[in-house]
Amino acid sequence: MKALQDMQGDPEKLARERTDLARQRNLLANERTFSAWLRTGLSAMVAGLGIARLLGSGGSLLIARFIGIILILTGGGIYVIALRRYYQACRHLEQEGMRAIPTWLLNILVAALLLSSLLAFVLLFQR
Repeated sequence: MKALQDMQGDPEKLARERTDLARQRNLLANERTFSAWLRTGLSAMVAGLGIARLLGSGGSLLIARFIGIILILTGGGIYVIALRRYYQACRHLEQEGMRAIPTWLLNILVAALLLSSLLAFVLLFQR
């Protein structure tokens, strides 16, 4: 019996290790989800700029710009939602002892993306 326990290890230790691994997977899943949200926001912003620039000729200029504005604003909104949801999940994970990406770094990243949305918005009206 003792030999079998030595082979399997301490059950409590194994349970802690599995729990720690599960927490790490949750943290990584949260980061992947945040990344997916940012990609979606960036895609919306680029699509808005592209539609407005490529389709905005002649009489359809107003409609193309309107669609562009909606998509660029949607992209910016997605950045804010992504950051908020990431922080919510991180608070829960930090209560369990996991450390996430530093918040100052994420704030800078999202601020840069929001700035790029503003720049895209300005470029939308350049002709």
